[in-house]
Amino acid sequence: MTFHSPSKSHSIKVKTVFLSDLHLGTRFAKVDYLLDFLYNIDPEQIILVGDIIDIWSLKTGWHWKQSHTNVIRRLLSFAKQGKRVIYIPGNHDETFREYVNLSFGEVQIKERIEYRTMDGKRLMVVHGDQYDVFMRSSYRWLAHVGDKLFHGVQNLSRLYQRFRQFLGLKYWSLAGYLKDRTKSVVKVIGRFEEALITAAKREGYDGVICGHIHHAEIREIDGLQYYNTGDWVDSCTALVERQDGRLEVIRWIDIIEGRSQMPQAIPETLAKTKAPL
Repeated sequence: MTFHSPSKSHSIKVKTVFLSDLHLGTRFAKVDYLLDFLYNIDPEQIILVGDIIDIWSLKTGWHWKQSHTNVIRRLLSFAKQGKRVIYIPGNHDETFREYVNLSFGEVQIKERIEYRTMDGKRLMVVHGDQYDVFMRSSYRWLAHVGDKLFHGVQNLSRLYQRFRQFLGLKYWSLAGYLKDRTKSVVKVIGRFEEALITAAKREGYDGVICGHIHHAEIREIDGLQYYNTGDWVDSCTALVERQDGRLEVIRWIDIIEGRSQMPQAIPETLAKTKAPL
């Protein structure tokens, strides 16, 4: 597995990086990929869009390694450097919603925020679980059942990935494949996206940035812009706003696996090191 040695002079400089669904505290979190990304990005601000620490999972089984702590330290180091860091809790870390509008050191905790792009667009930034039908009180038990099923699929996916590594094959997400090709899941994702866009339109926004469903996406829906940050369990994606105002999804796992090139801000001659999963 080829990772990139951090180099401040070769960092990807962006205005803002949006991260969600890290699920720290679970065995499924791809922490090495995440750390590799965090040490090769130089943002002016970071917006954490929920499900950063998976408290749901930590209540039933403790899985916290030093690398998980290193992610927290890296995020806090950005704040100590004077970069703006905002934390919008999601459903898996909803405990932190009790501290909305307070600060944890230099990190601001918000329920949601309005984000202004460089070209003046107003975007609603929210984790998104509030617009998920399965997170409503009468269906909330289904969300926990779904979470257990998700863990089962992830366990199967990990075993399959180890088999592929044994054969010398590159990473391929079984969980992502099943999600993208299951009609009922595709329908739920569509309803989720429509609900968010409807809410954003009602409040006069030009679009929405969210996480929650682990499906990175940039597209126009009903005349508004929809952005989903993806996750760091399967796809290892982040949404960034570049210095020139472009918003794009960076798929770090594809860069690690050689399926796409490093962003132009980093020379191709960047030194590389090996790191274990």
